[in-house]
Amino acid sequence: MEQLFVRAYAAHRDGRLEDAERDYRATLAADPVHVDALHLLGVLRHQRGQHAEAADLVRRAVALRPDDAALQLNLGNALKALGELEGAIERFRNALTLAPAFALAHYNLGNAYAAIGRHEDAMYAFGQAVRLQPGDASSHNNLGNALHALGRHAEAADSFRRALKIRPGHAGAHNNLGMSLNALGDSASAIEQFQKALRVQPRFVAAHFNLANTLDATGRHSEAVAAFETALSLQPHFGPALFGLGNALAALGRHDAAIGPYERAIGFDPKFALAWLALGVAHHALGRHAAALRAFDEALRVRPDLAAAHLNRALTWLTLGDFRRGLPGYEWRLDPAARDEAHANAPRGAGYTPPPQVSAPIAPRTPQSALPRWHGEPLNGRTLLIEAEQGYGDTLQFVRFVPQVVAVAQKASARVVLEVQRALVPLIAPAAEAWRVTLVEQGAPRPAADLHCPLLSLPLALGTSIDTLPARTPYLNASTAYRRKWRGSLGGQARRKIGLAWSGRIQKHENRAIALAALEPLFALDGIDWIVLQPELSAAEHAALDAHPRARSIHRLGGKLQDFADTAAVIERLDAVVSIDTSIAHLAGALGAKLWVMLPFAADWRWFAGTDESPWYPRARLVRQPRPHAWAEVVETVARELRDA
Repeated sequence: MEQLFVRAYAAHRDGRLEDAERDYRATLAADPVHVDALHLLGVLRHQRGQHAEAADLVRRAVALRPDDAALQLNLGNALKALGELEGAIERFRNALTLAPAFALAHYNLGNAYAAIGRHEDAMYAFGQAVRLQPGDASSHNNLGNALHALGRHAEAADSFRRALKIRPGHAGAHNNLGMSLNALGDSASAIEQFQKALRVQPRFVAAHFNLANTLDATGRHSEAVAAFETALSLQPHFGPALFGLGNALAALGRHDAAIGPYERAIGFDPKFALAWLALGVAHHALGRHAAALRAFDEALRVRPDLAAAHLNRALTWLTLGDFRRGLPGYEWRLDPAARDEAHANAPRGAGYTPPPQVSAPIAPRTPQSALPRWHGEPLNGRTLLIEAEQGYGDTLQFVRFVPQVVAVAQKASARVVLEVQRALVPLIAPAAEAWRVTLVEQGAPRPAADLHCPLLSLPLALGTSIDTLPARTPYLNASTAYRRKWRGSLGGQARRKIGLAWSGRIQKHENRAIALAALEPLFALDGIDWIVLQPELSAAEHAALDAHPRARSIHRLGGKLQDFADTAAVIERLDAVVSIDTSIAHLAGALGAKLWVMLPFAADWRWFAGTDESPWYPRARLVRQPRPHAWAEVVETVARELRDA
């Protein structure tokens, strides 16, 4: 009998598993309580993926020899393979009670803790494994994983570097080091580590995926597309990679191409809420509003608390002029989660990093106030603080609602305080005085108040519909002092003077900017002096204008425009304004100027859809791209209309 066992063990050691299993079973037939045969047959079955039988065999061996640490360890391994992690942890701990210096038991215990998310316990277990076997690269690597999961990225990176020093070319350690470097903000070094992992292991899907995400997050979207496609060629059903591919394509403005990857990701996982959200955003960008709403509804069916889906659905309703549903939903812009969900890029373990979620523009600043919120109820002698939010154009557009609030306040012997951005104070001050509103700049001490309301929430509080928008213009004017300052500064009246703005503050995935070279049809028009209204130009734009054949008819005011009151005084002296969708357009509209607004195919909600007129600005003409990226047609249309005017 013992000779059978020795022969079985030799076959097992040599990898002849069928011979080993035959002789182990023969040994047990002769001696059913042969502990070593039970144990090693269990190990063999575990090796062959028969984990339930393995656990049963090793458990019988443990019952016969409960003080054997190796048996406890291997029973734990079989239980872990069965997904019985708590049972596995108990067995690994038993092994360590019997043999405290058992490095492999510490290591396997760490892996079990990591599998159930107990990363701090995993860190301590791997730390013991490293102490006992400092030359083991895997122990250092997994200690790094635990530290990374705990947010201790610098320490994790050190562990991964130690693993690589012990085992140069450890693909997993290169990949994981890249993850930690990414978390530390060193994207360039992270990319280098992912590439090193792939040189060692070209079919390493997680490294392709992490490389793709990092490229995408650093604006290298075309390279990211290629990396995502490589990952998917290796693992076609990899939903997060499909999601990432869609996001990279969307970042390139290729929304039509992005829809397919999003739909495939959803096909593999119908509960992938962020993919539903991204699909809706892509449909919205293509003007497919009904499809966008269906996708947002699905995202919210899966995750009813998904703030970004609530917000994007509201933006679609508003684009369609549905204020009844859109304005309440637009309040989700004030939820920080909407912003976080839209731009999340947080690492998750060592396997991959979720890609950033592209969404409609989110407020860069939302009002912060401890005061109770005003929802339109009677003010009854109280003081209401109205807080500007988002950008300059938003304030210029929505300040029109302040007189309506004042009318409500005056009936209730109440007071209104308006807080706006510093650069807008000189412009809005005369109107605020006429409205009998106390004006303060953001960051300055505020008067005492009882209630507050974000500026862009006033339409909701006032019960506004698209048919009751206050559209009377001008509702802002340049002050006498600023008009005097700019009197005579723009030359005589022989030529038409038209203001021009082709780019505003560039944000991520910005679609509201036109290349200077695309404006040639405008500059080619005779009899026009172009007055550049945007305060900041790049060095390349300055150089191009200096060298332009019609430079004498393109006038840059540059540093002379100190604030919006200066710009307003200039606009009041012009014949018209041509602008991209930026604060200049809203300023010109608020002043009642004749205005052409050059809009992208998927314009901001406040320009609505399917119309060349604006209920906000009666003298505005909206010129939309006929398809995404088609700025040439927009500029040609404006040039033709100016020529014929």
